[in-house]
Amino acid sequence: MLLKSNEILNFPRIIELEGNQLVLAYGRGKHGGDETRPVAISNDFGQTWVDAPSDFPMADNVQTSGIMGYLKDGTIAYIDTSPVGQVHKGRVADPTFRIRRFSKKAELLEDTTFKVLNLPWKTVLSEYEVYGTLLELENGDFLTAFNARVGGTSASPEPPFFDTAFIVRSTDKGKTFEHVWTFSTEIYGKPLGDEGFTEPDVEVLANGDILCIMRTGGSNSPMYQSRSTDGGRTWSDPVSVGWPGVKPHLRLLSNGVLACSSGRGLYGHPQITHAMFSIDGTGKVWEYPFAFHTGAGCSYTSNMERDGKFYVVYSHSSFTKPAGTYGLPYHSIKWVVLDVARESEQK
Repeated sequence: MLLKSNEILNFPRIIELEGNQLVLAYGRGKHGGDETRPVAISNDFGQTWVDAPSDFPMADNVQTSGIMGYLKDGTIAYIDTSPVGQVHKGRVADPTFRIRRFSKKAELLEDTTFKVLNLPWKTVLSEYEVYGTLLELENGDFLTAFNARVGGTSASPEPPFFDTAFIVRSTDKGKTFEHVWTFSTEIYGKPLGDEGFTEPDVEVLANGDILCIMRTGGSNSPMYQSRSTDGGRTWSDPVSVGWPGVKPHLRLLSNGVLACSSGRGLYGHPQITHAMFSIDGTGKVWEYPFAFHTGAGCSYTSNMERDGKFYVVYSHSSFTKPAGTYGLPYHSIKWVVLDVARESEQK
């Protein structure tokens, strides 16, 4: 157990600093209500935690949402969840995004903004949101995935509106990004999933492909994935992975296995938080998900690898519905430690 509280704790994000230093950003309070975004610090690899001081650089709205990347120069980049000045559920035009770079000591090195060039729409109906991972490719380009609520389907341009995920690339180390690809959220004029494509994450695979995996809705909508074989320039038609999940988090492990942590369940019922694995590291075949937590929680996860072990951080805490606490004596954020090995590696 990492943290425990009488208050609701949700939406954890683990950040690795130098040595045994970790940062844990999370949500405290009922989601959709009076919720705050505190940050805790550990200097002993998660054994003990203290609240970050108010002037701690990562205490300024670094959270499980937003895009994070560990860059080749040893710094950490973070793009805020929403554009600068975006009003939630309000029409947005010409968005400006905030990007920061931190040292592995959590020192703020750079705080600037950027535009996304060549967006294929002038305004979005509701909002932009960003999640997932910032990749630094072999040629030094940055690549990641955003999502935005841009409208209904071609067959139904009226509400309900659907989100779409899109790929962006920077050739100037994050000073500007350019729209590369938008994933279609419909087949034959019918929408995919309950919400379209949201909360995308990306990873470079063992064979050099880039995979993008996306949420499509609530308790019963499966995650979808798309693949690029040309460095992120073009992408395949998204296909279902067969399992529901929110905020999927991809990670290629040091032994070549591709991991994805996620989970989902019907509001008011236990959440099933899980990890699934592609043994050959390509994401073409996923093994049956390993459910490590069934119960109260938000199913949003964060993960990391240390000393060959796969760590997944998750919440055991009430979410939005029902209003009660599921009878929990306290709320907590925990991690599960998985030893992921191929059969040939097992002794």
